Amino acid sequence: RVREAVVSTQSTGFRPEKNQALQLEAFKLFVDQSGREDVRLTLVGGVRNDADRARVDDLRRQADHLGISHLVEFKLGVPFTELREILEDSLVGLHTMWNEHFGIGVVEFMAAGLITLAHNSGGPKMDIVVEDAGYLAASAEEYCAQLVRIFGMTEGELGDMRRRAREHVRREFSDEAFRDTFIAGCKEHLDVDLREIECFSDMEEEE
Repeated sequence: RVREAVVSTQSTGFRPEKNQALQLEAFKLFVDQSGREDVRLTLVGGVRNDADRARVDDLRRQADHLGISHLVEFKLGVPFTELREILEDSLVGLHTMWNEHFGIGVVEFMAAGLITLAHNSGGPKMDIVVEDAGYLAASAEEYCAQLVRIFGMTEGELGDMRRRAREHVRREFSDEAFRDTFIAGCKEHLDVDLREIECFSDMEEEE
């Protein structure tokens, strides 16, 4: 595996709230500070319409203006098989959306074994990225500092963080965790044991 790449995946497309411009600014600072020319930033996402295409063109021009276009790759509308390959070859999962309600992409990064670097707000801060299972940042300077930190970690340290992140995701966000939380919540208001309902009992038998 390459493992010398930073990846940002946006299943919903290149929308302004995803703030990929901040990713480019942070990556530029990281390259300048670390002197690393062997690290790549891959921006992955769907393109829905002309506005999205124009936004991608703006990001390409920004990368060129920052002098990092040779280190930045845009992957548009890739199939799932290629997305899996990109994630497998990447070290860091980068998220920069401010105050995202939840952040399923952050959960997917952690489940895929990437070192997650997410925005220090909203769902990622409150519900997803816990201590020793990922990092948070807000400004380009903070993202840069965390990238320097991550790329300075040993293989043992990286492996430990991947393990903790995957365990956290499995414990908090798996289908089983959702089922148990849902049932526990309903029990507080309904005089019924949902495990006796066919669909829930079938889920238990499949485990």
